[in-house]
Amino acid sequence: MFDQQVGRRYWRLSALAFATAAAWSSLACAAAQVPADETESSAAGEQTTDKDQQVQRFGHVDVTRKRAVSGAAVATKQTQDRVMDVLTKEQIETLPDATVTEVVKRVAGVSVSFNSDNVNGRDEAQFVAIRGLDASYNNISFDGAPMASTDQTSRGVRTNMLPSSLVKQVQVFKTWQPDQDPNAVGGSVNIVTRSAFDNGGKPYFSATGALGHADATGKVLSGAEGLARKADMAWSATFGPSQAVGLVIAANYEKQNTYSLGHMTTDNIFYNFYNANGSLANPAATGGANLGNGLPVPQQFKYWQYRKNLERQGVDAKLEAKFTPDVYGFVSLGYNVENMHELRDENIIDVGRTTGVSSNPVINQTATSGQFALGEAEAGVQQSKIDRTVENVQGGLDWHLGDDRILSFRSSFSKASQWNPQTAVKYIYGNLKYGASGTQPSIVGIPGMATTYDTSGFDPAVSVVNPSGFVNPANWQPLYWRTDNIRIDDRVGDLKLDFRQNMDPDSRGLGYAIGVDYRSLGHNYNEAFNAYFPTGSGMTMAGVGGASGTTLPYTNGLPFMTIDLNKAWQQLLSNGSLVAANVNNLASSLQNDYSHTEQTAAGYAMASWRTDRLSAMIGLRQDNTRLSTTGNVRNTVGGTTTWQSVTNDSKYNFTLPAASLVFDATPAVRLKLAASKTIGRPTYDDYAPNTSISESSDGSLTVVTGNPNIKPRESTNLDLSAEWYLPHSGLVSLAAFHKQIKNEIYSLTRQGTLFYDGLTRTASITQPLNSSSSKLDGIELNFVQSSLGWLTRYLQGFGFSGNLTLLSGRLNAITSSGSTRTINRLVNQPDQIRNLSIFYNYRKFGITVAYNWIGTSLRAVDASLPRQDVYWQARKEIDLQARYDIGSGWQTFFEVANLTGSPVVAVTGQNRNLLKDKFSIGRTFWLGLTYTPKHL
Repeated sequence: MFDQQVGRRYWRLSALAFATAAAWSSLACAAAQVPADETESSAAGEQTTDKDQQVQRFGHVDVTRKRAVSGAAVATKQTQDRVMDVLTKEQIETLPDATVTEVVKRVAGVSVSFNSDNVNGRDEAQFVAIRGLDASYNNISFDGAPMASTDQTSRGVRTNMLPSSLVKQVQVFKTWQPDQDPNAVGGSVNIVTRSAFDNGGKPYFSATGALGHADATGKVLSGAEGLARKADMAWSATFGPSQAVGLVIAANYEKQNTYSLGHMTTDNIFYNFYNANGSLANPAATGGANLGNGLPVPQQFKYWQYRKNLERQGVDAKLEAKFTPDVYGFVSLGYNVENMHELRDENIIDVGRTTGVSSNPVINQTATSGQFALGEAEAGVQQSKIDRTVENVQGGLDWHLGDDRILSFRSSFSKASQWNPQTAVKYIYGNLKYGASGTQPSIVGIPGMATTYDTSGFDPAVSVVNPSGFVNPANWQPLYWRTDNIRIDDRVGDLKLDFRQNMDPDSRGLGYAIGVDYRSLGHNYNEAFNAYFPTGSGMTMAGVGGASGTTLPYTNGLPFMTIDLNKAWQQLLSNGSLVAANVNNLASSLQNDYSHTEQTAAGYAMASWRTDRLSAMIGLRQDNTRLSTTGNVRNTVGGTTTWQSVTNDSKYNFTLPAASLVFDATPAVRLKLAASKTIGRPTYDDYAPNTSISESSDGSLTVVTGNPNIKPRESTNLDLSAEWYLPHSGLVSLAAFHKQIKNEIYSLTRQGTLFYDGLTRTASITQPLNSSSSKLDGIELNFVQSSLGWLTRYLQGFGFSGNLTLLSGRLNAITSSGSTRTINRLVNQPDQIRNLSIFYNYRKFGITVAYNWIGTSLRAVDASLPRQDVYWQARKEIDLQARYDIGSGWQTFFEVANLTGSPVVAVTGQNRNLLKDKFSIGRTFWLGLTYTPKHL
């Protein structure tokens, strides 16, 4: 039913988008011819030219010469009444930023985050956070249209799928006005693509090709080996006797291998504490508030290595037309694909969780070391494939009804899909206790895995007393064979109609704008899970896997035990009498499935007043949203479990005001004051009535449950900024903001128990909740100087761009006992963000060095134990690009991304000084050529 409803919407909205183009032919019949040289911009306006010819201003669009890399960005910012920042194509081309996610992290107040799951590697940033607020609560649009997303746990658009080569500008709006999507607690990002009418409609062509290499890469599943490669192309031209029709085509291709090595503790309790007699002080059933002797000991020593093949390709096209000086229309199509093959090897050495409490005390413990007489080890392999596709279609019409009136229509549809099949097996070096057929065996430690540990360094180390037993495949027995097939579909259609009068930046007097917006969204999640467990002994890893040439870090030279996945499954097929299907296969498949739909109808009205030095705006937006979420709920009666499909319907209505005041204190100084109210819509799975239960190898359970009563967060925003525009395309700006947030959303984790499979089991239970309140304050400082040649001619080629953001947040989280706990930051909110780019150009040579630093940020909140909170550790990255103009339109470049090889690290503990997990990110090198003919 879901697919049929969304499919009908798809064709209706697509037809509306193309109907715009169909109407052009009738318009053309009555159109007057437009001289080829009449316009140099897709926006109408009077032309003014600065004396140095660096910037030409056409109403609200600025064009800059390439020699002033940051000049166009500064000029664009100067024309905006909103607090915003912009990155232009010229700036993007001087850095090794391959995706939109990497590009936007250069903006003040913007940070990027990595996935926090334990299935995929963290070799690439995926999401954008604005002013400390994560991707779920920011609006990201593509030429003003919403984009679909296939993320499993967030509304955030996967901007890492979009290549930076198709971008003309990335606009980051920090303040909100009623003509924008109100899901913008942090802000909004608009990705602007090239127009064929740019630069007066002159033909344009640019092509880039490069070969690259990432640290520690090699052969993976698909057999792809060797150098990485990427290529992109952009072409545009206008046609017809009056050059009234334009076409833009952009295409990209990228293929590379990456490698990431992970080192971590367990997923839940992280560290154990022991009493003076060596017994466990914090049992897993509760997480344990008792710190015993106060010496933290890792529950597990866990190691993962990821080897990944990544391939991206896409094509985007835009057909445009100017049939009269007053009518502009377009239709655009986009198709972007990401294919990933990943092989994850996992090794675990367990000393204090699965081996029992009373039978395995810590021995000879000191402040930084200790021993265990019993232990167990686990070796697993997972092969996964992720195919993601994002398709976009958009149509629009702008009709100037006079010098100061414009009627605009937009219709768009975006469709995203993800297919993620996974295959995994795991073997155990320890004693397996076999229970009922079709249930996972339990694990008991053995003397052969006696260990010693060392926590004197940040990375905990472990040594196995008898490594020869660890490397013997005959000692390892299978624990499970598993397949998991996940499909996600997301579709969003949008219709907008706007009318504006006298609202351009260069207008004077009273102006107003009104508009309506209808959006229909559908999100579908389906999972098919199957696992198989051994029913007794008789199978080992011999002939299936063994010691590899990779060393486990911090293990005194212990090798990674790896498994041949195909041979492991052949062992399953050859020993059917010793294997049984998981009795919970059906439950594991049904428990996560859900579908979610939203229909939002909105209308807005704005009024403005402009003089030569003053601009004031006031407006309202009415947002009415209806939601419906269907999921599967389990009912267990008398030991029998049945499933019922449950649908929860809800709605919310918001009246959202906004006001702003802009004052030109001098011709070079602009002061901006803005106030608004915005919302942050919950993620799709937050609404689902489902309860998802997964079982760890130690028999403990991880429970994730939705919250159908979750509310959108509401934010009251106040912004103040001062912008000083300096000569020679320079800028100094200071912005301060305050956000008072009601119904802040966070995920609460608590340790408890759950009756499951006939037993009361230890469980880690997570649920999204609304907090009572939260707030966020911040300061952003920008300093841009395109050239220092005005100081001395010896610095003519030097320039820089830098920004600093300071953030201070507060989250009031409800604990498992019902009390309120105050945390001094929001989830994914760093305390600082720093950026500095230094560039030098001399004749045909240019070099840019960029520094990005993201401070400590909160990753997860524990219900009652602050020491169990998880933080992303501060991370810095240095990137470099050098380029040389060969001549005749050819340019060669050399790039290094993550020059220092900075990893992604998460910490925990009372003082945030204990390792939770660490994932390596290697350096990536590129050598390439760009061809941009100067005259076509």
